[in-house]
Amino acid sequence: MPSYQSIKELTRGLNNGAKLLNDMFLKRKTVAVKYDDAMETLDGDENKLKHLINFGVIVQTGDLLELDDAYQRFFEEVLAVNEDINIDTVKMYINKLSLSINSYLAAENNRKQQFIKDIRHIFKSIGNATLRNVVDLKRNVNITYKQEPNFKIKELRLKDFDEKARLIKGLINETEKIIDRQTIFFSTVSDIPLRQTVSEVRSDLREAAHGLIAISAQIIDYLNRIEYQSVVVKKIRQLKYLKDQYILESNTNVKACISEINDVWMEKQPKYITRVSLDFLRNDDLALEILANIRSRLNKKTTLKSRLAGRIDPSYLQDNQEQSRTFNHKEIIDGFLAQSADLFTYVRDYKFETETDTEDRLVLFLQLASQYDYNLRYMPDTKIVDNIEYPIIYPK
Repeated sequence: MPSYQSIKELTRGLNNGAKLLNDMFLKRKTVAVKYDDAMETLDGDENKLKHLINFGVIVQTGDLLELDDAYQRFFEEVLAVNEDINIDTVKMYINKLSLSINSYLAAENNRKQQFIKDIRHIFKSIGNATLRNVVDLKRNVNITYKQEPNFKIKELRLKDFDEKARLIKGLINETEKIIDRQTIFFSTVSDIPLRQTVSEVRSDLREAAHGLIAISAQIIDYLNRIEYQSVVVKKIRQLKYLKDQYILESNTNVKACISEINDVWMEKQPKYITRVSLDFLRNDDLALEILANIRSRLNKKTTLKSRLAGRIDPSYLQDNQEQSRTFNHKEIIDGFLAQSADLFTYVRDYKFETETDTEDRLVLFLQLASQYDYNLRYMPDTKIVDNIEYPIIYPK
């Protein structure tokens, strides 16, 4: 089987079949693509299809076509939609890190700079891969709980995610131990970019650790809900079985239980109108005040009905566009929950796509603090920055 010999050749081959690759990637979890359908997608150009098959981008099994696993994983990782948590990749980076550090210590002076570059690259890869794993894990946990219809499968997958969270936490601890053990190494190496990279990786690992704590708590909550829902479903199935066998009323006290429930919260609240008697209106002086009030209301209604509106000003009929500034609260709070800074500092330093002044950031801070209080932990202390006193709020 031929293979691509350069990036230019690879990108050209993928670009020629981009329409088909996009269609196959979107359908990778649902249906297999047939050969004739692929030909139709490529406008009948069979040479493009055969090129992708010959170079291993697409795998053909009979009349069905599938994306090669390597390319599918590449697309999923780049687009951040992969379901697999790449724990083995991080472990490989950690082993490679120890090897590169030891190689640097044993290398000649003219080769040390190359090993420093490798160590910097490995550190960045560890930080990026760990944060990506935490984000993927959180997304998969929520998707599994909300979309998986089978309780047993849902429970098994959540327990597997909990185990993966534990493994990721172990890899974070292992990376931090390597950094702590090599304190002398990092202090003696006169490479400022390496020190900056190590500092950034420490921060990324700390942020990932906080995200894992929140994910583990969410998994426990989901498992408890599944257990409760499983019990409810089991009872409902038992009642359904008894009903189908026509022994529900004779073998259970379901009627007595239902008769004790008087929930009427879905009914409309009744309104009772008390009418004034004719004797009261004729003989009591207080009735004059009531009649005057009624007459005043009727006169106002008549006046409003008889009043005609003037001509509409032509300026009101012109199309005027007004731009308003809105924030994606869900995206911002998700990013906040996956890091370790307090809410005020996070909002103050958040990089928006457009320029945002201090007043808008303060309004956003107050909105997030009030809307997502169930995900926040309020500290008793406060801080003052630029004459602004604010409460200290951390993720739960």
